[in-house]
Order: sequence, then C-alpha cells, then structure tokens
Amino acid sequence: MLDTALLHEVISGHDEFDATSVDRPVSPVVAAAREGASGDLTGVKVGRVKQFGGEGTQDGVAEAVDKAIAQLESQGAEIVEVDCPNFAHVMGAYYIIQTSEVSSNLARFDGMRYGQRAGDDGKHSAEDVMALTRGEGFGDEVKRRVILGTYALSVGYYDAYYLQAQRIRTLVAQDFAQAFEQVDIIAGPATPTTAFKLGDKVDDPLAMYNFDLFTLPLNLAGLPGMSVPAGTASDTGLPVGLQLIAPAFADERLYRVAAAFEARR
Repeated sequence: MLDTALLHEVISGHDEFDATSVDRPVSPVVAAAREGASGDLTGVKVGRVKQFGGEGTQDGVAEAVDKAIAQLESQGAEIVEVDCPNFAHVMGAYYIIQTSEVSSNLARFDGMRYGQRAGDDGKHSAEDVMALTRGEGFGDEVKRRVILGTYALSVGYYDAYYLQAQRIRTLVAQDFAQAFEQVDIIAGPATPTTAFKLGDKVDDPLAMYNFDLFTLPLNLAGLPGMSVPAGTASDTGLPVGLQLIAPAFADERLYRVAAAFEARR
C-alpha cells in the first residue's frame, strides 16, 4: 500500500492545462499509509451502506466482505450502518449520463478534421465518409452507447431522461454527504459477483453493466475510491475486492484504512 501511496503522491497535483484539475494541496497519502501500517484503526468509523448487497450479490462475495469488515472491527474500527436510499437509482442515472457524454464527446471523431478516415476515395460524399469512418473506428459497445446517448439528448427526451438523471446524481451526492456526517469511510463489495469467464457476457450488455453496480455511486458523486484484495469467494474460489470510499479530497483516509487492513492479512 505504501508503494501505491508513493505513486499517488508523484502523479498528483494541479495541471494548468486540464480544466478538470483542482488547484489544491495533495492529500497526505504517504503519511496515512505509514500510519495505517500499524494495523490500528481505533477511532475510525466505517460505514456499511444498507443498499450494498442483497439480491444479485453472490453469496461468496457477501461472505468475504462480511469477514473483511469484521476484521476492520477487530482492528478497532467502529462499524456503522448508513442508509443511502437513492443508490437504488444509480444504474439508470449513470448510464444515461455516461452515454450522453459519450455521444457528445465522440461526435468530433467524424473523419473530417483529424484521426482515422475511411471511404475517402473520391467516390463518397462527406456524409458517407463520416458514416464509414465511425462504422469502422468504433466497436459495438461504443456504437451502442453513442446511440443511447444521442437518444437521451434528443429533442423531447432531454428533460425526461438526461435532466432527471442529473437530479438523481445530486441526490446520490446528498446521500453520501449525509453518510459521511456519521462515518469517516465507507466499506463494501467492489463488485456483486466474482469475475466471469472471458466472453461470457458479450451478448448480454445489461449483465456487464450490472457488474459496475457498487462502483457507480461514487462515480456519480465524484468521490475517491479504492479496491483492496479481501480473500476469495467460498463458492467460486475467485478473488473478492473490498471497496473503500472516502469524502472528496480525503484520499488519505483510504490509504490509512487500506494499509491497516493489508497489515493484518
């Protein structure tokens, strides 16, 4: 964990050429990782989200996460259950917002200004070149998301889909804010199941999307998260990840808890 913290410190910081980069001091992640290496979590409040788990979560994953959180408690952490009711809507909200952004951001890749160009042989119109370029350059999943996003942003559907999804995003952020008034960090499963076989879900995009269920809330809210090894599932023997979530700009909390957890494995 200390290696990860050292790398984090090196690559962190404000980038004046990046509009999404925040100009503020880097969290003391290295000091936090060194503190956590003692294994002592006395005084740390760890939240368990009521909505994480339940139907759709593999038994072996739930069991491994329960053991991991019990270990945190044995190290001195206080476990507190927190209620985040709007997490029930994150799947729909995230994929409307994400596909809308895909549609908007990838519109520039049309074969006209830069990048790949297909069909430019003097026999095709500009519209044909755009279609051929995008058809050749984008994979099936990218095309699917572009189509969904274009639909969500179209006239007559913007308010019904995109705007509503942004409202849910605000509610999810409020759920997190209320949770962090009670706890220092949130712990839960990283994924609802262990890894599936290569190619198993290719023809079932919804199943693929569901695999992200527990990481979507912090993506919507813009919070830092970390997944650490939490043993293996008893029913598959495959690795399980324990996800840790901290408030915005409180990355050091992740490193302290993760390092402490790692120290006692």
